Amino acid sequence: MKFENTDLSVVGEETVLACLLRHQYQVNYSCTSGHCQSCLLKMTDGDIRLAAQKGLKSTAVEQNFFLACQQPANSTQSACKIEQSTLFNQAQLIDKHFYNDSICRLRIACEQPFNYRAGQFINLKNPGGVIRSYSLASLPDEPYLELHVSKKNDGKMTLWLFEQFHVGDQIEFQGAIGDCFYTQCDLNTPITLIGNGTGASPLIGIVRDALKVGHRGTINFYHGASEPSSLYLSDDLMQMQRENNNFYYHPCINSEFEHQGVRLGRCNEIALAELKPTNEARLYLCGNPEMVAFTQKKAFLAGISSKNIFTDPFDYK
Repeated sequence: MKFENTDLSVVGEETVLACLLRHQYQVNYSCTSGHCQSCLLKMTDGDIRLAAQKGLKSTAVEQNFFLACQQPANSTQSACKIEQSTLFNQAQLIDKHFYNDSICRLRIACEQPFNYRAGQFINLKNPGGVIRSYSLASLPDEPYLELHVSKKNDGKMTLWLFEQFHVGDQIEFQGAIGDCFYTQCDLNTPITLIGNGTGASPLIGIVRDALKVGHRGTINFYHGASEPSSLYLSDDLMQMQRENNNFYYHPCINSEFEHQGVRLGRCNEIALAELKPTNEARLYLCGNPEMVAFTQKKAFLAGISSKNIFTDPFDYK
């Protein structure tokens, strides 16, 4: 394989990303599962595997961009080079709000018009070149993109966002990506949403989108956390419940200690026990990848059609 005019040896069936990392190239990547799209490279010669362009916009496909984590290195006959900067847009931080010490809300304003659906995610790129994915809690007609960030003590991106990213600063972003969003359907269709931690951020956007178009079916939102302070959207969701007679908020704590107004147990297990499966029912799952995969399987076996299960697992580097 040739990368930026340098011949690189390929070992077995390794991917382009694995090959580059083995040769100690500093390339962008995160989930390594083809979900986040942060490892985009551009092929200047050679065949691109179909799976390596799955989920990419048609404009990116036409320019020969591909996902390095999904492309076999031994199928790359000539050079490929990183062209990520051409796929990034500019935005400015206009608001920063801390829900608590470990979760903050960012609102960024785009320099150019930006089309997306509530619940999709974008990739943020900081000045050091670190790229991470964050889901959109805002609606397309709002004058900003809203992101909810959970702080990780060893997170290169989250520490920068919490400590060094200030109102007025510029940032690059790529997207929108993902198919976990509300689409027009029978307005009487029941909807269940399950998310743990900041997995609630895309879900609240999806709920707001559904209610905006007049969805009449029952909407049940199960939000899980390890402690009450991590149920950071409880005030907003309780207000939505008061304003909409078909929306029900279920805050859940995985704890042995009781808390007023909070249900004890894992949010996905509580939701699965109360799920009323039909072929039309819709299910949205966001958050921890293991929780998402487990719940998706259980819901399908219970009778929810696979085409009506929408997921956004938070895969991290």
